[in-house]
Amino acid sequence: MRSKKNRGLLLPPSETISRRQALKMGAVGIGGLAIGGSVLAACGDDEEESGAKESIKAAWVYIGPPDDNGWTQEHDRGRLAAQAALGDRLETSFVPNIGFDAGTTETFQQLVDDGNDIIFANTEYAGLLTEVSDNAPDTKFCEINGHYYSDNLFPFYLAHEKTAYQLGVAAGHLAGNGRIGYIGAFPTATAFNDVNGLLLGARSVNPDATVETVLVSTFFDPQKAAQAANALLDAGVDFLFGVMDEPTFLQLSEEAGVWTGYWNLDFRSAAPTKYVSHFDLSEFGPFYTEQCQRVLDGTWVSQDEVWLLDTPIGDFGPNVPQDVQDAVADAGAALDSGELHVYAGPLNDNEGNERLAAGETLDSLQAYAIDWPVDGVTGISPV
Repeated sequence: MRSKKNRGLLLPPSETISRRQALKMGAVGIGGLAIGGSVLAACGDDEEESGAKESIKAAWVYIGPPDDNGWTQEHDRGRLAAQAALGDRLETSFVPNIGFDAGTTETFQQLVDDGNDIIFANTEYAGLLTEVSDNAPDTKFCEINGHYYSDNLFPFYLAHEKTAYQLGVAAGHLAGNGRIGYIGAFPTATAFNDVNGLLLGARSVNPDATVETVLVSTFFDPQKAAQAANALLDAGVDFLFGVMDEPTFLQLSEEAGVWTGYWNLDFRSAAPTKYVSHFDLSEFGPFYTEQCQRVLDGTWVSQDEVWLLDTPIGDFGPNVPQDVQDAVADAGAALDSGELHVYAGPLNDNEGNERLAAGETLDSLQAYAIDWPVDGVTGISPV
């Protein structure tokens, strides 16, 4: 049995709905298999012996709605991509708007009881999930941004510190005063990699660049996002980025004439003249398809470290100068080749403590666990 590790988590406030209602909302049925009983009987013994299955059920648990124009929408596109790729061999369902309370554990248990072969969570539910997964060894689980590893559950996430660095290179060129604003949710590795990448990329262009952070303790609250955006814009930032799951800050940046970019998907329509780029999350589809295929094949296994998906920078907005696009591409090539590292010492955190000595670097797996902001970032402290 693989050792299990739980490294802790800051949990957002709960968003609750009726779990039974949500399960009904998310169900997507498929027709019965057009295979005769004699054929099934003939292949049944081989399937049982190999662990392969003729068809499977997979369920997704979403922190938000599948049409949020952000994080959950991209995960749902991934679910639909897996459905399209595997056809009648895969039956999928989803449960939207699942927050962080005792009912969440009930939701996961209901999905197990409903016979799902694999269950995906699009946020870290920590103990609310593992209470169920530990007692359901025959069900497979994948948890995004999770920090708990067992034989039937392992985490996956996005290697995005390089993407943030590339966006920071663009910000270094475009922010005339060198001041970058960032709207975050919680002081987690996601936020630290965002602000650190932005700052270090920008400082490769402008050594005096800074990142000013506002954390709003939620990923989806247009009013809070608007308040944070207005505060940063009024303070004079020349580039505004955020991890929100809706486009309010993009729209306010457009109105203020300030360059901006998005975490989750291509949303140029929200800031048609000032949009820079976004994080491309299109790898969810291939990942979900591969995991479901492995369950079908009987080859699915867990692992002892997080599975990090590639997260390239997306397309540029129409007004981003070509020389800026070229500089971003050059930085991306250097990062991919290993010639350049996002985290390369000497580096101090914003409280003056040395975190990386000269000559030391961090790779993506190490960045996944980072819990400190680099010197030059304000509004967020080391954990």
